Amino acid sequence: MAAMILSAYVQAAKPDVIQVWVGLFGTVDPPPVNFRMNGMQAIPLEVPVIAAIHDQETDAAGKPLNHRGIFRFAVPQADTLYRIDIEAGSERYELLTRSLPDAIPPKLDGSFNLLLCSCYYQPEDKDGLLGTIVAQIKIQPHLIVMAGDQVYLDLPSFEDLPETDPEISQRLGKKYRRNWLSTTLNIPGLEPVLARAPVVCIPDDHEFWNNYPFSQRQLPNTWSAEGRDLWAAAAKALYEDYQGCLDAAGVLRIDIQPLKMLFVDMRCGRDRNRDRDESFHYLARSDDTLAAITRWVDDLTAAKADHQPAIGVLSSGQALFVDQPNESDGRNIDAEMSNYAEMDKVHEQLDRLADAGIPVLYLTGDVHWGRVATARDLQSDRTLMYEIISSPARLFRTPLLDSAHEALNSLKSMFGNSDTWPRHSKPLKTPDRFGRNRRFALKSEFEQAGDHVAVVSFTQAGAGVEFQVSYYAIHKDKSIAQSRTTGNYRLLSI
Repeated sequence: MAAMILSAYVQAAKPDVIQVWVGLFGTVDPPPVNFRMNGMQAIPLEVPVIAAIHDQETDAAGKPLNHRGIFRFAVPQADTLYRIDIEAGSERYELLTRSLPDAIPPKLDGSFNLLLCSCYYQPEDKDGLLGTIVAQIKIQPHLIVMAGDQVYLDLPSFEDLPETDPEISQRLGKKYRRNWLSTTLNIPGLEPVLARAPVVCIPDDHEFWNNYPFSQRQLPNTWSAEGRDLWAAAAKALYEDYQGCLDAAGVLRIDIQPLKMLFVDMRCGRDRNRDRDESFHYLARSDDTLAAITRWVDDLTAAKADHQPAIGVLSSGQALFVDQPNESDGRNIDAEMSNYAEMDKVHEQLDRLADAGIPVLYLTGDVHWGRVATARDLQSDRTLMYEIISSPARLFRTPLLDSAHEALNSLKSMFGNSDTWPRHSKPLKTPDRFGRNRRFALKSEFEQAGDHVAVVSFTQAGAGVEFQVSYYAIHKDKSIAQSRTTGNYRLLSI
């Protein structure tokens, strides 16, 4: 019988907590899990529950083989390095992580660093280059934000997916294991990235299927309501098993003064219903999700009223500064958040922040190119919103079309005119305006093509915060993989 596989990573939590995800694979009777932190025995804050992973993998008697648990530990000091030794039966796993800082440091004392990535298609990472380059980034991230499409459950295209359970759960579960257990399985995957810092995962469509929840021509499983419901339930359960660190409302709030950060699931709660004005109904998981966004704004405006620095950081799985697709494209290609009636409530809250003069940084992925863009509030003539996009980490392959692009690029290379990224889209033109009543004027400040990740570095600057973004191409040519860094942008609440 094969030995049990033990795996783990640190999920994002508040600065006074370290939260560890532990997976135990290939055992029907998971052993107790014990921890030591910096050599001392560590006791979880709550009695942990080791639950079966919803991949429906069982032994001959029908008992679940794969399990996971969440373990939370109080830490006495913020921004402190911890070595976490995990023991389960005869297996051992070691993590090296820092607790999150309480506040952004002054420039002379370093920076708070956030690694942003999205859109990772494991079969295209045959050389494991993503993990190699992320492991070699000299800037140590304090937090990793995976902004969607950590898995591609609907690819490869035209895959003959099962249309019954447990078969579909088993097939989707194998895709998760290839990403999350990649180091142990000695294959390319996300495990080296997960090991660098605490991680928050936000879902987007490929956590289900392209343009979830709408049916897709190339995916027969989505053609009927029964097929969609079966696939959606299996995918949602696996997302919670492997990636879930958001609460029941689909949000995670972390404050690192003066940043108030809110990570929001704007994908899992979407529906297919349409209003008379051709907007779809529900965007958020529940009313509690929208209430959490309102509380986040309340806290920012209260801090500003109390003459404290107040800077918002918001993150979800799709871009804000993009054109709204029409109703047909929204069903067949990919509906944007702006296609949903509930997005108007989010705009109301963004307007409240602009009215108060509070800057907001929005972090996302999805679009298969990188960009830093700014939004100038036409009422105050101040730049009050910034959008940072990092996508993709590894682009999926489109059959026939990508081969044609590569063949054309080979021909162009004969004349010294080849493209470094022949399969990738160029960054789209930024729309002129954004927001209700076109309140914000948009401008693209910096663009990045190709496979990449980004590191956003924050430092205190007087009464505000400065940030800059470094983009790292995922490419075997070291001259291309060198970082490209923006200038400094200043966030000041006045």
